[in-house]
Amino acid sequence: MLFVMDRRCTLILALLCSILTCCDDADEQQGAAQDIPTSISRPAPQPNPEALDMRPTSLAPVPTQLLTSPRYELYSAYSGQDIRQVTGVSGRTLWLCFTAPWCPHSADMVRELKQLSQEEKGHVQVVDVNADAYPDLAEQFHITKVPTTILYTEGVKLRTIEGAYNAASLRRYLHRVLSRDDDTQDSPADALPGPNP
Repeated sequence: MLFVMDRRCTLILALLCSILTCCDDADEQQGAAQDIPTSISRPAPQPNPEALDMRPTSLAPVPTQLLTSPRYELYSAYSGQDIRQVTGVSGRTLWLCFTAPWCPHSADMVRELKQLSQEEKGHVQVVDVNADAYPDLAEQFHITKVPTTILYTEGVKLRTIEGAYNAASLRRYLHRVLSRDDDTQDSPADALPGPNP
C-alpha cells in the first residue's frame, strides 16, 4: 500500500514539476519577446525567380468584336436623364432626334438614323427624344417642328436638320460636315437632297 502511495506521490510531483517548468519557459519566452526590437535590421529574403516563374508571357489577342463594338447603345430613347450627359460624351457622333408619336415623318427619320448608326459600325449614336413627352427639353433646344435632328460630335453641337432624310443622304452630310476645316454653315436644303415625301 505504501508502494502505491509513493508511486502516486511521484506522479503528482512529476506533474507539478512539468507544470512549473512550462510556466517558467512561457515566462522566459514572454520576456524574450519583449526584448525583440521593433524594427528588423536584416533585409527581407529575395524570392526565387524560378519558383515564381517571372518570365514574360504573351497575352491572348483581344477579339476583334470587342475592339470595334461601341461602349454605348447605337439607338436609345431618351428617358429623362440629364441632357448634358447625353450630348457631352466624347468619342462618338450623336444624332439627337426630336420626334412625336403622331408624326409619320418622325418614324421615317428614326428608322433611317438607326440604319445609319448600324452602317457606321458604332461611330454614330442615335437618341430619340419624344418632344411631346419632354416639352421643356424641346423648348430648351428651340424645337418648332418634328422631326428635328441635332448633330453633335465630341460634345459639340454642329448642325440642326429639320425634316426626314434617307440614310445615304445623312451619311454624305455627316462625312461632309466632319471633314470640313472651316466654320461655314450650310443650310440643310443645300446639303441634303430634300426631305422624304
